[in-house]
Amino acid sequence: MSDRTEGHVDLLEAIVDALNLPLPSVEAADERAYYRLLERRALAVRIIIESNRAVTRDPRLAADAIRTRTAEEPITYTPFEPEKNGDVR
Repeated sequence: MSDRTEGHVDLLEAIVDALNLPLPSVEAADERAYYRLLERRALAVRIIIESNRAVTRDPRLAADAIRTRTAEEPITYTPFEPEKNGDVR
């Protein structure tokens, strides 16, 4: 695999990691926090991709920027956890 291809794979992995959030608990506040976080991260990814000419030269720079921005937006809500017997809360 070429360096350029590996860079694009790294970029795609960064995007997936940024947008792959655990589902929130059924509490309304957690659901709101989940959607706000997903929206902020998606916007950050879009801005980085659209404004970063490095994507065409070195996609790893964009991947690093996405990872940095994602670290600034941590998960603050309670993730969904199914009951141990398999029932949903």
